Parts: sequence; C-alpha cells; structure tokens
Amino acid sequence: MNLVLFGPPGSGKGTQSERLVHHYSMTHISTGDALRAAIRARSPLGIKAQEVISRGELVDDDMVTDLLESIIAPKRKDTDSFLFDGYPRTVEQVHRLDGLCETLNLVPPAVINLHVPEETILLRLTGRRICGHCGATFNAYFRPTRVAGVCDVCSGPLTKRVDDSPETTRERLRVYSSQSAPVLDTYGERGVLYTIDATAGADDVYRKITRIIEENY
Repeated sequence: MNLVLFGPPGSGKGTQSERLVHHYSMTHISTGDALRAAIRARSPLGIKAQEVISRGELVDDDMVTDLLESIIAPKRKDTDSFLFDGYPRTVEQVHRLDGLCETLNLVPPAVINLHVPEETILLRLTGRRICGHCGATFNAYFRPTRVAGVCDVCSGPLTKRVDDSPETTRERLRVYSSQSAPVLDTYGERGVLYTIDATAGADDVYRKITRIIEENY
C-alpha cells in the first residue's frame, strides 16, 4: 500500500504521518526533508537545487521527481509501502508520480485529504506557541499554558513563529488551495480520494484514517 497524505498547513499531517508510518511500517517520503538533505550533502542534485533556490526560483518538477526516484529506488528491495508527504502538489506532479510508480513497480497511491475549515486553521497556527528551551508546543486558544508565555514543561519562554501571523497564514492557505484543488479533483476522478473531517482530536482523526485503509486496502 502507498499513501499520499494531503492537508493544509496546520491540519495535523505531521502527527498523522508519524503514527501511520509506525503502525503500517511505511517509509515516510517528505520532499521538503529530502531536498534539504540533498543540499546539505552537496550531492549533484542538491548543488543544482541550491543554485535554483539561490536565484529565488522554485525547484521544477523534473528535479523533484528525480530526487524522489533517487530516494525510493534503493529502498525498493526492503519495502513496497511509502507515505508521500508534500508530493504531489500539482497535476503535473501527479503524472510524474504515476510514471515513477510504473518505473519502480509500485502500486498507485490512495489519497487521504485532511479537511479543516480555514478559520480553524487560523486559530491553530496563529495561536501556536513553542518553548524556546525544550520545544514543547502549546496553543493560546486550544491548549494554553497555566501561566501566559511560560512553558508548562520546563518554565522556559514561549515564542511565536514569524510565519504564524494571520496575514502570512492566510496567504499560505490561499496558495495551498489554488495548488491542491486540481490535484484532489484528479484523484477524485480516479476514485482513490478519501476526504475526512480533521477538526477533531488527533486520536479521532487517526481512527478515521485507519478505518479507510482497512476497509479499502
């Protein structure tokens, strides 16, 4: 089984990815992590990607797909089950992933879409607070600390990410929506798209995901 986990920033993809990878023994493939690792390693592809990024340009579909293939191909002897996080983001990347699955003899993925209303996402992200010492995460609206601005775990100071401002968050959601809608439509037409309400707690969302997997795959 292969899976694409979709969802806007703040939808809980990271939390669900960790649990799914552990429970189903899947290999987690994050294009963002892979790209940063290639750049740090100064691999030929990483050097090329760094040059593109340094010019203020986006890494193109060819480069991202080549990167994915370079990661997945060596792992094929050990597994045939991958969880894709952050890819595909465009319809063109959907077709590239189709080709990659064919080349590497992988089953085409099912797609789980975590739906969360925009206003809830705004509260989740603009209310997020992170401890500067231990990294514990809280939320001013949903999980406030006992003392405002002070970590419940280590009493360290809480900070707010610069990109968690309302203006930046709305722009991130706008970009996500414009990119994701055609991708979700494409997978919906194939009958492999499952959209769930992800506004509840992480345990409830996880149960919904595993129910879909176990009933259909």
